Amino acid sequence: MPLLAFATISHASESYQKMHDEHHGAGHHGHGHHGPGHHDESYMGHHNGETAQNAEKHRRHQHDQVNMPGLRGIDTTEVEISDLKNIFINHMKIRRSVEHLPNGIKTITETDDDDLRESIVTHVAFMVTRLEDGRNPQVIIQSPTLDLLFDRYDEIDTSVEVTDRGVQVVQTSSNSEVVALLQQHAAEVSDMSERGMRAVHERMMTSR
Repeated sequence: MPLLAFATISHASESYQKMHDEHHGAGHHGHGHHGPGHHDESYMGHHNGETAQNAEKHRRHQHDQVNMPGLRGIDTTEVEISDLKNIFINHMKIRRSVEHLPNGIKTITETDDDDLRESIVTHVAFMVTRLEDGRNPQVIIQSPTLDLLFDRYDEIDTSVEVTDRGVQVVQTSSNSEVVALLQQHAAEVSDMSERGMRAVHERMMTSR
């Protein structure tokens, strides 16, 4: 599959459709682990009952490796949750590299598993669109670093390329504090891709 260059973050919504068309082009139709409704981009229904403080979120989060209740947020779709489940369950199949840039990061996240690759690409597309809109999903298990990045979303430029085996993301900022947050979050994601839910549980325990 040829590389698909995303526009900067200001054009992320339009670029999501381009990524979608490229990723689900010839050879992908009729295939996918999400079933009916996989391509519904609407953010359905705000789950107002899930907006408690972090401590309460931690208390409610159970170590349920099947249902993974901690992957839900205030308006996360079933597609987003399904992608995250697939990523966590199959994290050992993921290859990830992070390069620190003077003004940000470049990450490459790939896998040889086609179904997992689809989840990774779709997850990145949703998150790019959310960041453009400043729409923090407030997923129960997400790190405080991600919350801070959503607070500074308008100071971040993002470009994405879909590769044969996954996705490359470049994120930059003219603010050194935001650059530090980008690099910290990239390290957290790498830890999760290496150790899965174990990394999440350890971080949540130490952040209480």
